[in-house]
Amino acid sequence: MLNHTIPKPASIRGYAIHRMVAELCDGHAYQFVDRGDHILVRTGKEITTSGVQVKSVSQDDVIAFELRASVAIRKGGKNIYADLGDWRSRRLWLESNAEKLGFSVLAVHVSDRRLDIVTKTNRRFWIDATDFTGILKVTNLERFQQTLVKGVGRVGKAFGMGMLII
Repeated sequence: MLNHTIPKPASIRGYAIHRMVAELCDGHAYQFVDRGDHILVRTGKEITTSGVQVKSVSQDDVIAFELRASVAIRKGGKNIYADLGDWRSRRLWLESNAEKLGFSVLAVHVSDRRLDIVTKTNRRFWIDATDFTGILKVTNLERFQQTLVKGVGRVGKAFGMGMLII
């Protein structure tokens, strides 16, 4: 997997980036994150000459990470989000998912906000956007490598969430 940095105008946001990256990756698995003046795209496809190999990790490595995820619990076919300011629920969500993702959380800082979304047809809605920065320990190398490919969480990936950056 390679990380590619692609410059962009700051005005291009949201789902439009997802559509562009999907076309660029042409059927290859990918993740992306919007960094304002550029997007970071992770994929197995070589899309730039300056792609950087995702950092190699080993079992029991202790490494710093960052992650923006939409923390949602599914109930009755609806996404249920924690209240703004409820960092404990968000931390618990990450810690409870960490084992199946191949790591344990050793330390983490949590901040949250809502991401307001307006569709092409002017439909408005919001999703949770929680930023995690911290230290993790790789507990299952195979699962962790899959997490680097597939990302974290179920909600918001089309809006640039879920990419674990190490």
